[in-house]
Amino acid sequence: MKGPLKVTVVEAKDLKDEDIVGKSDPYIELWLDKNYKQKTTTKNNTVNPTYNETFTFNCDGHKHLHVRVVDKDLVSDDEIGVGKVSLSSIHNGYADEWVNLPAMLGLMSKGKVHLVLETAA
Repeated sequence: MKGPLKVTVVEAKDLKDEDIVGKSDPYIELWLDKNYKQKTTTKNNTVNPTYNETFTFNCDGHKHLHVRVVDKDLVSDDEIGVGKVSLSSIHNGYADEWVNLPAMLGLMSKGKVHLVLETAA
């Protein structure tokens, strides 16, 4: 795929709570190429955050959009989970996807992220 890719991070659900006290403070990183990441704002004290934030990427033959959910902490941020969505899921310039964040060996889930992907196709 080539050209602009618009990604809206709608929400996340059922995120695994990595904090001992309180709930997670999650933000989401997105990237096609690990040298250029974009991230949402941090949502405090929730495992079901709503974002409704839109990002634009320039696609140049990339196959996947990578998604990483991170819990913001004072000392060091903890990864909650990672996933990816295939750009081939975009049909007629639009895809509405829930990206799962599988746990080790895929036996459990660390939650899921709701994305809307749009191209100029």
